[in-house]
Amino acid sequence: MKKHIQNLVTAISLILVPCDFVAASTTTLIDTTGALTKSIPTLPPTPIIAIVTSQDSLSKESNTVTLTSNADHAVISAPGATLETQSAWSRGVGAAVAGSVASSVILSGVTPADVDAGLESTRHGRTLSELFSSVVRVGGGVRQLIVVVQSEETVEEDRIKSDINTIFNSVKDVCLVEEELGRYFEVVVKTVKDKNDIEMIKSQALSSAPKLTHTKPFATLFSNVYNDIISSSSSDPTPVAEAILACNDAYSRASRMSRAKLALWKHRTSRNLLVDKFGVRASNLLKSTLDVFDRDTMGAAGLPQVGMKRLEIRELLRDRTEKMIRELYMMQIGILEKITMKRFNAALKGKDAESGDFYAAVVRDAMFAFEQSAASLEVASLGLTKAKPVQDMTGMLNNVLLSMNESPSAKIEAMKKVERAASKRKSAEGSIDVALDFVAMFRPDGFGNLQGFTGYQFGSNSITVGVHNDADDPQLCMLRFGDLFLELEKNYCDSLWKKMS
Repeated sequence: MKKHIQNLVTAISLILVPCDFVAASTTTLIDTTGALTKSIPTLPPTPIIAIVTSQDSLSKESNTVTLTSNADHAVISAPGATLETQSAWSRGVGAAVAGSVASSVILSGVTPADVDAGLESTRHGRTLSELFSSVVRVGGGVRQLIVVVQSEETVEEDRIKSDINTIFNSVKDVCLVEEELGRYFEVVVKTVKDKNDIEMIKSQALSSAPKLTHTKPFATLFSNVYNDIISSSSSDPTPVAEAILACNDAYSRASRMSRAKLALWKHRTSRNLLVDKFGVRASNLLKSTLDVFDRDTMGAAGLPQVGMKRLEIRELLRDRTEKMIRELYMMQIGILEKITMKRFNAALKGKDAESGDFYAAVVRDAMFAFEQSAASLEVASLGLTKAKPVQDMTGMLNNVLLSMNESPSAKIEAMKKVERAASKRKSAEGSIDVALDFVAMFRPDGFGNLQGFTGYQFGSNSITVGVHNDADDPQLCMLRFGDLFLELEKNYCDSLWKKMS
């Protein structure tokens, strides 16, 4: 893969030059030692394209700035910066000079790994830093900056543009200018997969390259820009810009570390759950975030031009981290209030709800639980204490008690109590009721050696049925029918004894 990228970078430096340029003669503007040559030609006012290549893919003999031109266009090829040494080539002086006099700049050699790491922390960040500082001093119209990324997949253009804007802002702070990046460059991000994509980028650069209006001839302008960068050490913004970029990079790392933890806590609170020991953990997170930034920017703190900028970035990191912690604190207080109110309302439906002592006990229990949970959320360093939430919660509970008798549900419950009390009083008073009791007795033949009863009751009515086989008992016959049927019973009994004898 690495070899493929290197071959692709080399192809960009060759293919981006039009075919008629290849046939034309090539002039060396800056040789391999970094010295300006004396053979700088005079060019007519034509669009100039600067192609900045990566030194990682170039041989030592190719570390030169060359010019290829014809009657319509001119192309300057220059190596970008490196991170190894502090020479003119490693600073990207050739790329800065070429980009300062060109109307369109093509930055090649950017890989997905560079994008993931952030351009400000790569060799391309150093190249752009030198280029931006030179362009700010030279001035002129708006140039086109085409960033070519070698990738088989789509890259995040917004992230690349954000990194470039960060690099420019660091240079702007050093050079004491107020203009934004758009005043000097129109940034375009392109993804390269094969040679056809390279041809399209070449055509776009040639067709859309703006015409810059320089008051000086090309040879004079090129020499002045080169001498300005090389001869004046004070005009070299690289150390200061690199220190500011280091502060920005440290800010990004510390911010990512804190955001990762805060995102987990936010996800938990989104499910109406509290973060265990939030106060202590949030205080430790804020401290560790600032400690990471201080450790990574310790070297930049000694530079006079960077010290104030470092403090500004540190305060920005603190403010954003504190803001997210405050938001999480308020979200959890809201969750805690909902939990407390839900439990409080459920407790009010107890069996002793009519007692004043009951209400006082429920309020005490609710406030004790709320204070205990709110104490674990306190972040004292940010002034996030439980005092105000506890005061607000007390007022909310008291308001619920005061409005209980006026609420519709309370009125309905009161009516039900009145109805139940009225029904109890009614049942306690004397009354007259009508009921039916049916009693039946079956007496089959026999002498009383079998007897049984059964009954059923529904409401105030009842049925009772009995069986007794005493129909043949003479004594019972007399008792049952009385004197009126005495004679019949006697005759019946006599006949019966006869039969039995």
